[in-house]
Amino acid sequence: LQQEKAEWENLNKLLMRRGLKPVSLAAPESCRNVSDMIVLDSQSSLGIRIALKTLVEDTDRQQKMMQGLMEANRYLRDEIRQERGRASRQEQRANDLENVVKNIKSKICQLEDETIAKVCQQQNQVKELKKDQQVSQAKYQQQQEKLQEQEEIIARLQKELCKVGMEEQRRVATQNKMFCQFCRRAPKSLLDQQ
Repeated sequence: LQQEKAEWENLNKLLMRRGLKPVSLAAPESCRNVSDMIVLDSQSSLGIRIALKTLVEDTDRQQKMMQGLMEANRYLRDEIRQERGRASRQEQRANDLENVVKNIKSKICQLEDETIAKVCQQQNQVKELKKDQQVSQAKYQQQQEKLQEQEEIIARLQKELCKVGMEEQRRVATQNKMFCQFCRRAPKSLLDQQ
């Protein structure tokens, strides 16, 4: 009887630790109202104790399993949150890279347009320079022709000047000669000499 009582006390402690109400044990002589009592033989008492203990242990196991499942669920939620964060960062990075690629493409198009414009401008400048060169070449040719004409005129004038100079020298020589002859024939008075 003492052992059974001790086992019930241990079981009650187990029940109370889990927040359950303990089983009240009373001696048969202490209860006045027999309808409030349940009388168990030792075999039934043992069966109920085993069933309650098994139930508590099963409840503990289920609770531990539930805690494990909740922990696993919490871990999975954290993993999902982290994966979502990683996916969000990857998506943001992909968007950033896409924007960078768009900007690079835009820059390349802009540089191509600028290069084409510069090439066109340079080609126009080359055409203008060729025109200017042709005009300058034509002017140079005209100037060369004019210079040649002027050199020919200068040569002709030099010849004429030389000819005129020689004629002038001959005229002066003839004049001096005639004057000398005249001086020899004329009377030699003072007035004639003067």
